[in-house]
Amino acid sequence: MSDSFPRAGFVKRLLVIVYDLLAVIALLMLTTVANFIVISLLEGNGLIKLNGYVDHSAFLNNQWWFQAELVLVTWFFYTWFWYDGGQTLGMRAWRLKIQSTNGKPLTLKRTAIRALFALGGLGNILVLFTPKNKLSLQDKISNTEVVLLTKEANKRVYLRGVEDPNQTH
Repeated sequence: MSDSFPRAGFVKRLLVIVYDLLAVIALLMLTTVANFIVISLLEGNGLIKLNGYVDHSAFLNNQWWFQAELVLVTWFFYTWFWYDGGQTLGMRAWRLKIQSTNGKPLTLKRTAIRALFALGGLGNILVLFTPKNKLSLQDKISNTEVVLLTKEANKRVYLRGVEDPNQTH
């Protein structure tokens, strides 16, 4: 696949953020449900006490480790998807892909740094002020770029390793 795709602008990036936010919210809801189940089981077996909290939700919301867990789950979502193919779910839908600016493969470390400096999507505001190169804060820090793929190229990225049923052998 050619690396000569144009860089994505601010609007496409914003649409991807909204799309991915829905997936992240669902993932955080699953994480919260799993924590409710564990806390309920621990409390039911007398291993922990809610110590004045009204319910399990109040207990969880006041635990530093639960807040850290939600941040880590979100961070891992982006880091993993970018590392494993360069696309989140929203990026697949809007045909965007993250790739290295120096031709090297994306590493887990590079994608983790990118996720950290995305600042919850605010790093993309820099694209508005750099219309020629269309690089966000996280792009610059992690030596990556977000490119707009053609429909065919996008299909090759997200179907990598899957046989095309239209091809004959």
